[in-house]
Amino acid sequence: MAFFSRRKKQESEPTDVVEETTEVAGEDAPAQRGPRDISEVESVEGMHNFGVLHLPKKSGVRVQFTINKRTRAAIGALVQFAGTSVTLNVYAAPKHTALWPDVRDELAETVMGDGGTANFREGPFGPEIEAMVPKKGVNEIRHVRYVGFDGPRWFLRATVEGEAVSSAEVRETVYKYFDEIVVDRGAEPHPVRDLLELEMPESAQERVEAKLGKIPAGKTRGPELPELA
Repeated sequence: MAFFSRRKKQESEPTDVVEETTEVAGEDAPAQRGPRDISEVESVEGMHNFGVLHLPKKSGVRVQFTINKRTRAAIGALVQFAGTSVTLNVYAAPKHTALWPDVRDELAETVMGDGGTANFREGPFGPEIEAMVPKKGVNEIRHVRYVGFDGPRWFLRATVEGEAVSSAEVRETVYKYFDEIVVDRGAEPHPVRDLLELEMPESAQERVEAKLGKIPAGKTRGPELPELA
């Protein structure tokens, strides 16, 4: 499914999942709602450090990576708790223009074009999409919520599945988790809407290579797009 009209090839590549789990007691959520930029927090000590994403460590929360099989790169974080799975993807964004208004319209159009349904819902962070998404090739429908966050030169998309989609109580638990996320976009230039890779711990990298093998010799990551953001 095309979530962005100008996405890079790597997002369309087959993906796999590798897990990185730590269970510890979590801190109380900050008063400010929604993910914050690295410049807005005093410290990210004690959090999962995945480069562009810093995630809170909480008891009972399992964190995995979605892996691009071609490049062996982590292209997203899959967080599971409270009967819910949340896929987090970070994209490069313009300095002064929000991406989510256009992206949610594109998402809704794509879902409906594939035979599904998409409805806008108001959430604590603004408009969201609740969708029934047909899975290609199988007789199955995914019930999901898409939530978007615009930050300084970054855009974070959360794809929510499971109990939080239909349960307001569980959904609020997920929203509180969003409040504790920190994004570190970095200074490196990227094309607008470029899917940003996460940094995996060495142990996770080893599991990726054990499962998928190392990148074959001579394989390259392909041409880069112009640096626009």
